[in-house]
Amino acid sequence: MAPQQGVSPPLIHGFLRQARKLHSGPAEHGGPPAAGKRRGGLSQQDVAQCMGVSTRLYQDWEGGVRPIPLHRLDALAEALGLDSARRDELWFIASGGFPPRGPGRPDPEAVTGWTSYLRALPVPSLAVDAGWRIEESNTAWQRLFLSAGEPAPGNLLRFVLFSPYARRLCGEWEDGWATSYLRQLRLEAETTRSDELRGIVAELQDHPELAGLWRAVDESSRISLHNDGQVRIIVPPVGGHPQHVRTLVSSPAHDPRRRMVTFLPTQQSADAA
Repeated sequence: MAPQQGVSPPLIHGFLRQARKLHSGPAEHGGPPAAGKRRGGLSQQDVAQCMGVSTRLYQDWEGGVRPIPLHRLDALAEALGLDSARRDELWFIASGGFPPRGPGRPDPEAVTGWTSYLRALPVPSLAVDAGWRIEESNTAWQRLFLSAGEPAPGNLLRFVLFSPYARRLCGEWEDGWATSYLRQLRLEAETTRSDELRGIVAELQDHPELAGLWRAVDESSRISLHNDGQVRIIVPPVGGHPQHVRTLVSSPAHDPRRRMVTFLPTQQSADAA
């Protein structure tokens, strides 16, 4: 069986072997290793017994012969007595990324640094969670609403789909914004199991225009993972000409579920996106 993406057999072997040797006591069946019973670390059998798997299966994991199932990684970290930082290393070696909930102990300087970075940007930028709720936004984004006498939205997806003001602010609303966002909603509502997103899907049925767009998206095989790089049009609320903007999406390493969305002015036509 080929190793899963992100796995380096020599790296996973060295990491697990060292982690076993550094542990101070043997594992106990059904629970984490008990420290202090003997020195010399854990055997492969100790770890396998703690996890409730065969020694042969664990040996295949440690040797890189078989990929470690993602749902087993936290149990393996517990069996090895790893702290949060080492658990994150295990996840990254075995899967190529952080755990779905992010690092166990994010650096507080990184958290505040991302917030400062967002607020310092001169172009509209906001941070959304997995349900598209807007957690933070900068002055340039807020100005799009304050200058028009509109309240700043609490959820980006709800705003684009349901707000009458979005039809004015979001140029070429149906093709440039709504349809691509619905494709992304289709994917995320089924994979993240977010109550917020499933609620939006239910609300779509009560809007004839949106219900029709949703049916077209739902019947298509096309989905969108994200809108990174897509060019859209924003129509300034007070004067000015429609502005093409490139949607840039990024996530901090300390919280991969969080997305920062920035609308960067560009000269590129929306037709080229």
